Amino acid sequence: MRRIFSLPLLIMALAVVTPAQADNYPEKQIRMLVPASTGGAADTLARLVSRHLGDRLGQPVIVENKPGGAAILGMTMLANAPADGYTIGLTFAGAMSINPSMYRNLSYDPVNSYDPVALLAISPLVLTVNNQLGVSTLAELLDMARKNPGKLTFGSAGTGSTQHLSMELLKSVAGVDMMHVPYKGSAGAVIDVQSGVLSMLNENAITVMPHILNGRMTALAVGTQKRITPLPDVPTIAESGFPGYTAAGWYGMVVPKGVDPAIVKRLNSIVNDIISQPEVQETLQKQGMEPAIETAEAFGQYIQQERDKWARVIQSAKVPLQDLR
Repeated sequence: MRRIFSLPLLIMALAVVTPAQADNYPEKQIRMLVPASTGGAADTLARLVSRHLGDRLGQPVIVENKPGGAAILGMTMLANAPADGYTIGLTFAGAMSINPSMYRNLSYDPVNSYDPVALLAISPLVLTVNNQLGVSTLAELLDMARKNPGKLTFGSAGTGSTQHLSMELLKSVAGVDMMHVPYKGSAGAVIDVQSGVLSMLNENAITVMPHILNGRMTALAVGTQKRITPLPDVPTIAESGFPGYTAAGWYGMVVPKGVDPAIVKRLNSIVNDIISQPEVQETLQKQGMEPAIETAEAFGQYIQQERDKWARVIQSAKVPLQDLR
């Protein structure tokens, strides 16, 4: 006999099923997509968090590195993954807050392709100069730049990178002219600052701290709102005469759009608890990162604020749009 279900009964049935799915989550292993290669900061953080997350959830969390095309390959794969909570992504500033203003016809949408889960860590940028310049403060560096417009050079990991745009922001607020020299990654720029080929580099703390501590580069300022634990004597750019200046990398967790909000809420709670553990915080700080704990909603607002900020910088600096390859 054919049965006919009324719409109200169907809605009630779905309301019962959805919480049950969230309560049983997870029932199998989870994969964590990382749109970056192995060995870098994003990969290191993903493996740290995935290990603890797997222990808390009772299911393995397997890290899958999907580098390529300025994180576009991995982020597109994540956007197209099922919205069931079994594919999560560890993402970062370039992928979510910069790419939308840097690339034509981007194959994913930071707003409509993902739901934010948790902000994990801030990656401070440290403005360093070669020792031959003979400057020890940001004020001295900017004074030299004003007296020699276009002569001082700064390196970056590439056009449109956080390192590049953070310096364009500094140029704008300080009213100075300095020459951008893009590299394919930061390694070559670090070497050229130490040798004196480049004047300066605004780079992730994890990359330049060893060279600062051994005296091969001089740290002038950091771009975060507060001084950072590994370099307590290095002032912020904000306190060096430019209130409101902030520029840093960041790492966070997102899921494909449409994952059950109860699963997102649970992941946020567990991840925040992981990040709050003293041993995890110590590990992050040793790697030059500052732990971050936020609600999913606050993380979403942060992504939006960062995207708006870098869009203004890209437009003001007339950074050319890039084509997808």
